[in-house]
Amino acid sequence: MSAVSGTSDGPGVPGVRGDAGATDNDGVQGFSQSPARAAVIGVHTGGGVGVKGDSPNGDGVQGFTTDDNHSGVVGSHTGVVGGPISTGTGVLSQSNTGVGVHATSNFGIGLIASGGHRAARFDGSVEVNSTLIGQQINGTEGSFSGNVFGKQFVPNGADLAEHFASEGNFEPGTVLVIGDNGLLTPCGAEYDRRATGVVSGADGLEPGIVMESKTESEHHVTLALAGQVYVKADPRYGAITPGDLLTTSSTQGYAMRVTDHGRAVGAVLGKALSSLDGEPGLLRMLVRPS
Repeated sequence: MSAVSGTSDGPGVPGVRGDAGATDNDGVQGFSQSPARAAVIGVHTGGGVGVKGDSPNGDGVQGFTTDDNHSGVVGSHTGVVGGPISTGTGVLSQSNTGVGVHATSNFGIGLIASGGHRAARFDGSVEVNSTLIGQQINGTEGSFSGNVFGKQFVPNGADLAEHFASEGNFEPGTVLVIGDNGLLTPCGAEYDRRATGVVSGADGLEPGIVMESKTESEHHVTLALAGQVYVKADPRYGAITPGDLLTTSSTQGYAMRVTDHGRAVGAVLGKALSSLDGEPGLLRMLVRPS
């Protein structure tokens, strides 16, 4: 049996109410010595809130404990284990203009999250003002204004690239050289020592890291600086086999096999990683400028 029981038969009329007025006392207190029972419990069978805390000037709900094995406040959602991922929430925190969740610790960890599917999910930007430490970080986009340290960084792409000002928007795989105006433009001569590299992203092989360079030009290209990239190559100057050095050709925007190593000094684009014979096409290349 309950020590206190209250019922309400009208809207807006509480079943149980505790009022301490302006005195330095609690409006409602609950005590229990049973480890299996709660000191205060609220149950709502109509889909509403079981327990609600409201305060216009203070904390709506507070929880305290001195036991290291227990929590001051616990929220749980009993979704079906082994079934589809539950959409219910153990603890829900919302704020219109302030902080939704504020977790601090003087000497320990401010916030710990664990999950069988994911430990945490962020649908907006994440701001980190101190050191970010982790064994694995996955995401579609991120920004760091400070140093990032790690033992190993594994990008999803294949090359290191950078944005450069160009005369136009050239398709991935195009071989570029420095034009007379300083802007990158497709090659059009053999063994051109103004060669800069290849536009990254051909044949779905996206860059793994892109360095953001500010360009004042109307157009820019993402140029592969290191790693693997697909390049447009013309084997009509000579069949290309793995290990061949590649340079600029007179076919606009295409590479060819190096046959004159003396002329190739300063004009090498990279080393072929696959074969190409017959008609021009895409060739996998290891970026190795000289």
